[in-house]
Amino acid sequence: MKDIKIEKIKFAYKDKRGIITDLLNEKVNHIGLITTKKGCIRANHYHKLSTQYSYILSGKFEVFIAKYNKPLEIKKYILKQGELITIPPLNIHKFKAVETSVMIDIVSESRAGKKYENDVIRIELK
Repeated sequence: MKDIKIEKIKFAYKDKRGIITDLLNEKVNHIGLITTKKGCIRANHYHKLSTQYSYILSGKFEVFIAKYNKPLEIKKYILKQGELITIPPLNIHKFKAVETSVMIDIVSESRAGKKYENDVIRIELK
């Protein structure tokens, strides 16, 4: 799928104090930290409006993606530490932790109040 993007994030600056890494240069309304135990599933939904960016801090996920109108045409990706996946609206996504993993979840639309639930359509990818 050409609109799904996975990239290894490289550091922007490094000196004797350490490293600065720019994860994203986009307007966002929500940033969350998600820990997932090995074998557990996250998501299994799509967003009507939100673009979702997920950066893997540690661990590894199998990520399954399908267009909302073609749920049987599933693409599988492996997402590892230091990688960012960009998932535009209308893409069903399912994350399965290959090992206990931690991700930063960044969403373009607000999750305040009922806005998140109004944007999410739950659907189970097999």
